[in-house]
Amino acid sequence: KTFSDGEQGAVWSETSEETTETKIVSRLSNRNFSQLPLSKSRKKGESKKVGQASQAFHVQTDDDDLFPGYIAGNVVLPPKAIKDAEGVGLCSQVFNVGDCQPNSLEFALADPSSQDGEFDEKTAQRFLLSKGDMFQIPPGNVYRIENHSKTEDAKLFWTIIKCTSRAEQEDSESDGE
Repeated sequence: KTFSDGEQGAVWSETSEETTETKIVSRLSNRNFSQLPLSKSRKKGESKKVGQASQAFHVQTDDDDLFPGYIAGNVVLPPKAIKDAEGVGLCSQVFNVGDCQPNSLEFALADPSSQDGEFDEKTAQRFLLSKGDMFQIPPGNVYRIENHSKTEDAKLFWTIIKCTSRAEQEDSESDGE
């Protein structure tokens, strides 16, 4: 057996209908982590800690609009850190909880009947998660993540599934009406 220590590999491209060389592995040691932003909307007494995120893959939607693009990476929330509320727009997001203290990672989803693009702490749906759990945020929703552990990092892996350009076009046309 031969093993590669690189990140590139040969794959079949359904879009171009030929073999192409592309990034198929993303090694943690080659990724850069960026600090997540600290929202001004945090309440008095809430932690001011934030996490760090890195991007492993960024694949564009194909020119024929047949295959949606996606972005994948990971986020680490130190003890008591918060990933502030964020809307996903026309995209979908899926998170996998790689590691955390049991029942210490809070996933909160804004109430869709009252969100109007905003996250309301009082009406949000809340879930406490553990290692191995997964959650999704469908298009048009707002979510927030908080690590309630006092001692352990929460490590998550995420994928953003982009909408097709046709969906973006239809959305912008409906905004103009």
